[in-house]
Amino acid sequence: MAEEEVKEEKKGGKGLIIILLVIVILLLVGIGVMAYLLLNSQGNGASNGASEEVHASAEHGEEPKGHAKTYSPKYKQYDPPAPEAPPVYFVMDKFVVNFNGDGKAKYLAVDLQFMTYYPQVVEDMEHLRPILKNDIQRLLRNQHYNDLIQAEGPDKLRAELLDVARQVLEKSNIYPDLVEDVYMTRFVMQ
Repeated sequence: MAEEEVKEEKKGGKGLIIILLVIVILLLVGIGVMAYLLLNSQGNGASNGASEEVHASAEHGEEPKGHAKTYSPKYKQYDPPAPEAPPVYFVMDKFVVNFNGDGKAKYLAVDLQFMTYYPQVVEDMEHLRPILKNDIQRLLRNQHYNDLIQAEGPDKLRAELLDVARQVLEKSNIYPDLVEDVYMTRFVMQ
């Protein structure tokens, strides 16, 4: 009889240990999930020293709709465009510059249009026209015929032009990614 009681105690002890182990494992999994969710939600906002980004009209946790962008409050804030708003273009004067044509061409002629969905950015770019024109002319004069004649040459030039425009905007406290693209409506080497 005493042997049966000892066996029952051992069985009860094993069951209790198993239950405790299951509870500890579930607690660890729960803590891990909570830590992941907390770290992930903080990582979306201001991780790695980046400032928290908000849009002027993004109130009460609303997500921007359509082509609206969220950006840091350190930049000039604009009213977001309507979700169905068509793009607007900032048209630059025609550019005709001397460039390094290796005797095959002397002039590079380019017409540019910068695309954005923010009409207010186009208005502000108008005030920056002289700076944009200067920096773009400098970029165009430094081009080389052998680079531009390549199949990807005009696309590389477009990327460089967009980068130049975005740098000017950023120096003027305008969020650079509000200008989304640049189009060359004329590209002639002569």
